[in-house]
Amino acid sequence: MEELTPTQNQALCLLAAGYDKHEVANISGITIRTLDRWRKNPKFDKLLKQAIRKTYDACIAELVSGSRDAARTLKSIISDSDVPSRVKVTAIQVLLTNASKVKDDLLEERLEAVEALLDADKNEDTTH
Repeated sequence: MEELTPTQNQALCLLAAGYDKHEVANISGITIRTLDRWRKNPKFDKLLKQAIRKTYDACIAELVSGSRDAARTLKSIISDSDVPSRVKVTAIQVLLTNASKVKDDLLEERLEAVEALLDADKNEDTTH
């Protein structure tokens, strides 16, 4: 697989955007079998992982950019004496749960990077 064809690029973008393989095959005008074959190709798989990462990073950036507004809204909800306590608690719970998930994802990425470095050092030690 040298360069991706326009159809392969379309399929890759749709997969990275979260479409399932049936939707991707239908939209791209290919069979599921063809899509599965492409996904087994190391170059396609690498490009797909990169595209998913970029999509994920863009989504996180969008969430982060909205976090300031969300914090302000949460603060106004918490401070508003007319807002029922259960609504305040729910708003706080949602915000803290999502913040925790983002932090966990970032921690997981850092852990994977450390493990990769350790594996590289281990492989280097065994080759010398």
